[in-house]
Amino acid sequence: MLVGALGLLGCSNKPPAQPLASATTVTPAPPSGSKDVPSIGAGPATAPVKDVPSIGAGPATAPTPTPIPLKLLKIEPVKGYVGDPFTVTAEGLSPGRDVELVWVTVDGGYVTKASAENVEFYEKQFTEKRVSLGRARVDATGKLTVPFKAPEDYGEVHDIYAVVDGQDVARGGYRIQRQATITPEAGPLGTPITIKITGLGWKTYESTVALRYDNQWAGIISAVTTRGTATAVIRATGRTGKHVIDLNHGGRSMPFLNNAQSGTAHIPDLQAWFTVTDDKTMPPFALDWPDSTRLAQSSGAAPRTTAVASAAAIAAPSLAASVDPASGPILSRPTLRLRGLAPSAEVEAFWVTARGNRVSLSGWSLSETSILKTVTDRDGSLSATIQVPDDLGGWHVVKVVQGGKVVVEVPYFVERSVVGVTPLRVKAGETFKVQIKGIGWTELDNGVAITYDNSYIGFACGFNSNGDVTVNLVATGGPGIHLIDLYPMIYQGHGKPPWSYQVPLLSFRDDAPGLALGYKLPAIRLAVEIVE
Repeated sequence: MLVGALGLLGCSNKPPAQPLASATTVTPAPPSGSKDVPSIGAGPATAPVKDVPSIGAGPATAPTPTPIPLKLLKIEPVKGYVGDPFTVTAEGLSPGRDVELVWVTVDGGYVTKASAENVEFYEKQFTEKRVSLGRARVDATGKLTVPFKAPEDYGEVHDIYAVVDGQDVARGGYRIQRQATITPEAGPLGTPITIKITGLGWKTYESTVALRYDNQWAGIISAVTTRGTATAVIRATGRTGKHVIDLNHGGRSMPFLNNAQSGTAHIPDLQAWFTVTDDKTMPPFALDWPDSTRLAQSSGAAPRTTAVASAAAIAAPSLAASVDPASGPILSRPTLRLRGLAPSAEVEAFWVTARGNRVSLSGWSLSETSILKTVTDRDGSLSATIQVPDDLGGWHVVKVVQGGKVVVEVPYFVERSVVGVTPLRVKAGETFKVQIKGIGWTELDNGVAITYDNSYIGFACGFNSNGDVTVNLVATGGPGIHLIDLYPMIYQGHGKPPWSYQVPLLSFRDDAPGLALGYKLPAIRLAVEIVE
C-alpha cells in the first residue's frame, strides 16, 4: 500500500520489523487503530479507478500563481503501497468545471563528469516535476470524487493538486510506504536471492537501504534512477536452516540500528528469512551482469574516456568505422572495419589507455600502443582482426591514423573477467588467492567491494596494476563452502555527503551511476571450500 498525507513525515509511530514465515512480501504491521483499505469501487466514487500514467511522462499543465487560498483535497486512505487504491475528493468547486489532477514527483539521476582522462562522480540529483493524473468533471453540487491506484514511484509524501484553467485550486497529499519481497525463499547454498523494494524515497535519508545477512552488513541498495523501485541480488550462504535478511535505514550507507529513535522513524525497517536447503554443493563461478535494458548504448557523440581527438581534428569525419563486437574481456580478438580511407595506403591503429595511479605525485596520463599496421584495400576499406591488450577495463578507443592524421576514434569497452581462485580447497587459517582482470581507472570502475559470506570485508583497486586485481584472503569459518562476491562500487566522489564510497552496490543491475555512461560492471560470484 501507499502512504502519504501532508504532515506525516514527522510521524514517529514506527511499526517493528516483521519477519516472514511463508509469504514473500515484507511489510510492517499496520499501526494500532488503522483501517482496512476499502475495495476498489467502494464508497461514493463516481468514476472507475484510474491507474496513474507512467511517472516518466511529460509534465502536467504549468500552473499560474495562486491568488486565493487552496481548498482541501481529501485523500482516503492517506497512505498505502504501490498499486493500492485511494480516492481523491474535493468540495466547494464550481459545478460542471473540468479539473485536472496533478501528482508532484521528481526525476532522479546521478551527476557525473566524463573526460578523456577520467569519469568523476558527484552526487545523486532529483528534480521536481508535476505529472497529470487525468481530468474529471465537478458534479452539480460542486463535488469531485475520483478513485486512483498509487503509481510505482518514489516513496514518502507526494502533493496532489486540483487544477482548473491552469490554476491550483485544491491540494492534498499521499504517502507511498516502503515494501519489500524476496524471491525465492529457500534453496541450496549459492542460490541468487532477489530482493525487490518499492517506495524508496528521494530525500537524503530516505533513498538508501543497508542490507544485513545474519547480522553481517552486505552493502547498500538504492533506487535513484528507477523511481523508488530497487532490485538487489545476493547469494544464500551459511549452513542449512533459516537465515535472516534485514533491510535497515542506510542513509549513510552503514546500517542504522536505532532508527526507531531518530527523525526518520516513520521509515520502517524490514525483515525476511531465507532457508538454505543444501550446503554441500559448490556453486559455479559466474559473472552477474547488469540489466541490458538499463545500460546506455555506445554512441560516438557520448563522452568517452581516452577519446581525445576533437571533431575538427579528425581528417575524415564521414568515415565509417566499427569494432565488432564492441566489448569483451582482455585478449579478445574483435574485427576492426573501416570504409572511406585513402585507397591502397598505409594505416595504423593505436590502443589508447591510461597509465599511472591516484596516490603518487606523478598521477596518471593517457598512453597509446600500436596494435595494427597495414595497407587499405583499393576501395579504401579495411577489415582486420585486432587483439585487446591485457589492460585496464572500461572505455577505451582504437585510434586510426592515416597520412599522419587521426581519421577516426572507435570506442571499445573492456569487460571484467575471472582468472580464478587458488587453491579452491584450503584449511581454516590458510591463504587463498582471488584474481580478476579488467578493472578500470575512473571513479566509477576503479575497484571492487568484496564480501565473504555476505559480510563486507573491504575493497580492492586495479589502476596501478593495469586492470589486474589479485587479493590474498584468509579462509575463515567452519568446514564447508564459503562465498566470495565482488561488487561494483564508487571509488570516490566530489558531491554532498552522506553516501560512503568503496561499498558494495547491491542494486548494480539497474541503479548505478555508470549505467548511463555504458559501464557494464557485473558482480563476480566465486567460492572456496574449507576442509578439515
